[in-house]
Amino acid sequence: MSRLAGLVCTAMLLLLVAKPQDDKHNPFSKYKAVEAYEVRPGILMMPSYAEDGQVCEIGLEKRHYSPEVIRLDPDFSHEQIDQIADELVPASERGPKSKDFANDLIVVDGRGMTTISTYENVSIQIHSAVSPKSKKQEIVATDVAATIQWKNRKCPTGR
Repeated sequence: MSRLAGLVCTAMLLLLVAKPQDDKHNPFSKYKAVEAYEVRPGILMMPSYAEDGQVCEIGLEKRHYSPEVIRLDPDFSHEQIDQIADELVPASERGPKSKDFANDLIVVDGRGMTTISTYENVSIQIHSAVSPKSKKQEIVATDVAATIQWKNRKCPTGR
């Protein structure tokens, strides 16, 4: 019996020690916490979840700040994005590439450009900054971020 009481006391003590601090002691409690994972050195993946707990969207971007370095160039390559997308959403989960006319659609809006690749279950969007290369109307697109969105999973609005 005393062994059981000792285990109960130890468990309660661990719960008290592991209990998160009161919100009044956390100066950042008024802000929304963001979940992020470093999937490659300097590249962050931020998932969003549907009401049923499944991932409904993934955002990818370069990390600009770390204690070691501040990156002023936010770009990363299509190849990096493709590798990470293959890792996070394998072809078996993505489904076949859509035969829809809107597949591999490029949308240019001001200084931004979005390339959209559509699959059976997801769409992958690569967001780029567009700037003129010269006065000859050539443009340079610098990939800045990417999103992977599931078609059959609804993300809550107001995220």
